[in-house]
Amino acid sequence: MKKKKEFIMAQETKKQFVMPEEQRLLSRWTMELAAYLQEEHDMERKAAMELAHLNRELITHLGSGRVWFVYRKEDGTEREACGTLCKGISEQFDEYVCKGSRKKADQWPTEVFTYWDLDKQAFRTWKASRLVKIKAVTIVNCQHGKDN
Repeated sequence: MKKKKEFIMAQETKKQFVMPEEQRLLSRWTMELAAYLQEEHDMERKAAMELAHLNRELITHLGSGRVWFVYRKEDGTEREACGTLCKGISEQFDEYVCKGSRKKADQWPTEVFTYWDLDKQAFRTWKASRLVKIKAVTIVNCQHGKDN
C-alpha cells in the first residue's frame, strides 16, 4: 500500500512540474552536444554529459557578465580567458560592427563557440571538447537589446 501511495504522489508531482520553454531547449541543446562529443571525440557518456553541461553553463554566464575560464588550445597548452557576450562591460564590444560576411551559422563546426575576449579586446573561439573549467563569474546588469 505504501508503494502505491508513493507512486501516486510521484505522478501528481510530475504533472505539476512544467519545464519552461527556454529550459527545455537548453536541455535539448545539452543532450545534442553530449551526443556529438560522444560520437566525434569517442567520449564516454558521463564525461560527455559533464562537459556539455559545463559548456552550457559557460555560455549562460557569458551572456550575464564576465567569466574567467580555462580551455586547452590546439597545441595542448591551457589558456586562461576572461570573456563576455554582455553589452555594457567593454566599450569596444559595444561599438563593434561586423565588417564583412563571415561563415554562415550552418557552416560553423558544431562544437565551436565565440566569445568577446576582454584581455585581447577581440572575438575568440573555443571548442566544446577542449573546455577545462570555469574559474569565476561576475554577474552584471547587461544592456541586452538596448542601443547605446
